[in-house]
Amino acid sequence: MVPGNFREFLANHSALIARAYEGSGAAQWTLPREAFAEALCASVAASAGDAATTIDSLRLPDLALAAACRAGIAPAWEHFILEYRPVLYAAARAIVREDVLARDLADSLYADLYGLEVREGRRRSLLDYFHGRSSLATWLRAVLAQRHIDYLRETRRTEPIDNRRPEAASSDPPDPNRQRYVGAVAIAVEKALGALDARDRMRLGYYYRHGLKLKEIGRLMGESESGVSRHLDRTRRALRAEIERVLAQEHRLSRDQIRLCYDYAAEALPLDLARVLPEAG
Repeated sequence: MVPGNFREFLANHSALIARAYEGSGAAQWTLPREAFAEALCASVAASAGDAATTIDSLRLPDLALAAACRAGIAPAWEHFILEYRPVLYAAARAIVREDVLARDLADSLYADLYGLEVREGRRRSLLDYFHGRSSLATWLRAVLAQRHIDYLRETRRTEPIDNRRPEAASSDPPDPNRQRYVGAVAIAVEKALGALDARDRMRLGYYYRHGLKLKEIGRLMGESESGVSRHLDRTRRALRAEIERVLAQEHRLSRDQIRLCYDYAAEALPLDLARVLPEAG
């Protein structure tokens, strides 16, 4: 961060910073207001919007927790471990489908998240790249997926040539935008789900997370089987439209880039609704 830009940010947005600090719960971690303001400044700098609009759209409690963890505040880090270890393990299991490997994958993040490396007197943490535009859980899932992709690439690179498939030599080089696209889809899915009506989310939850049949959902929600089917189809269409709107308008992606987003997300996350939907009920 450029110190001059930060000082200008403090001077121009003091009231906005104070309101965001109070609303974020940062005080519970004893995070200094200036440290929280640095996190806000970085989030605004990473966004195309103005400061007020950007800050209003942020997940402020998640941003405060991430900033407190970066600062090495022990209670914040303990809360992070308690709250997000299950999230990371569940996401890792969805990626690798094997408990031991899943734990290894999830645990591989902790040193980078905590920030063991120190440069110029400052701890360097992977959480430096969290700006609060999505929930911390969604961001962690995207980071974990990219970590797995990087591991597979490294394994592939160091594998003896004789063991590789013949077609590997002619494969295209990796897309440097892959991580950004995967993260963008994860954010867009969460926003699209959050924009749905509560009953639409409930139907999706019953169908995808709990695996209920249309007739069972209809009985629970007082709807006909055909009505449930129509609602689900409409909701799926609305989800896709909103996801693509977020990708196009908020992430400035073209149609071709959006298609790549879907391809990469399908390989990396995987983004099935059962994993991202809240419990129905």
